[in-house]
Amino acid sequence: MGLFSGSFGTGLVTGLATSVDKSLRTAMDKRDKELSAARTFWQQRQAQKMDAAEARDKRTNSALDRMIDEMNGDVAGGVAAFKAAGGSVEQVESFISALDETRNSGLEYNVQDKLKLDGVDLSQYGDLTRERAYKGFATEVKGVDIQMQDMSGLANIGLGMKNMGKGISESINKLIPAREREAIEGITGGVLDRSGLITSERYKREVVAAVPNMKTQMSANLYQINNGKDLMGKDLTEADITKLEMENAKLLTQIGGLAKAETAATDSGPTLTEISALYSKGLSQLQTDLGFEVNSSTGVMTIQGPEGSILEGPEAQSYWKKQKDAWKSDFVQTSIFDASGSYVSSDADFAARSLGLGDIASSVRESLVQAPPAEDTPPPAASASEAPKTASDAGFGTAKDVKNNPIGYINAVRTNNPNITSAELRLALIKSGVPDYEVNELIPFDASAQPQ
Repeated sequence: MGLFSGSFGTGLVTGLATSVDKSLRTAMDKRDKELSAARTFWQQRQAQKMDAAEARDKRTNSALDRMIDEMNGDVAGGVAAFKAAGGSVEQVESFISALDETRNSGLEYNVQDKLKLDGVDLSQYGDLTRERAYKGFATEVKGVDIQMQDMSGLANIGLGMKNMGKGISESINKLIPAREREAIEGITGGVLDRSGLITSERYKREVVAAVPNMKTQMSANLYQINNGKDLMGKDLTEADITKLEMENAKLLTQIGGLAKAETAATDSGPTLTEISALYSKGLSQLQTDLGFEVNSSTGVMTIQGPEGSILEGPEAQSYWKKQKDAWKSDFVQTSIFDASGSYVSSDADFAARSLGLGDIASSVRESLVQAPPAEDTPPPAASASEAPKTASDAGFGTAKDVKNNPIGYINAVRTNNPNITSAELRLALIKSGVPDYEVNELIPFDASAQPQ
């Protein structure tokens, strides 16, 4: 008799079959529960997204209705105004709130008059309906795309599901279809002039009230720049000083703009705003040309040194100060004083002192005042567009020619004008677009220096 024959063998096989069937059923039940739980979760989440989208659309449609009404029922005009007010429901609601506050304060503001539609032709949208416009700003909700793997172990016996999430995704997307926006093309480019809104008027009053604070801040910055220490007595790096210089230029621009708005300019020369903007732009360009960077975490400065070398730390600080001082001298000579050493405008004196250029201005002015009389002054170096005849004949007729070969230009100019000064040559190169750091390498800021 065999080992598993008889009633004992039959009972064992039956027991094994029952055990396997039970394990299989348990695994399948577990997987079904996971599928059901996933379907419930994603269906609820998608429903929540749809509810939020519908709530947002309700606000959007209400704001759009208001803008259409402001445009006397012109739907296309309302769409253009909606986009010009920001294009999102939050921005348009903010605009409407300011509009209502303005009118409640007794001020007038007409959206039709303030909406500038240069280049926007609304005539082609005469049949645009509100319902179509609503769809153009509808909140989109994408369909679900569930990625879910079968972790039940049934794949080992050929009963695994290859893409468990696909079936759930399809059933949920069928029950809750995705929402798409039907964009309205072409109605773009409108601009809303917000001057006259109560928020604009309030802002102007706040800016005017802050002018003394601006001047106080500018004075505090200047104190730190001149002393090389912060208000607590801590030494400042060149990067810190440069940041304060840029901040003062910005403050001076704001103060100059307000002064110009308050009184009509009587000075024919450059204004505070123009001088400070030129200073800020030039110093910023010098930073770009030299690859000026400060590591935000370590505070270490890096800069491009001579012949493309990269300097960092103290070496970078020293090199940057040298290049910046040379650039400042050029700036003072070309933007603060005229050829005779007189200020180019009444604003120039205040601008120079506010930008921390006082000492440099005194030195440059002294050199200009002591210069030979006009009849003894050698002819000035030509700008890029006015290269001397010899330089032009040598192929330097345009700014690009000069910028591509500054050394050749220097030699050509000196050949025709042997008495020309280094300062005049520096100015011609800078006006031709040669980077300041390259000019400083070719002609160091020293009236007696000769190019190498």
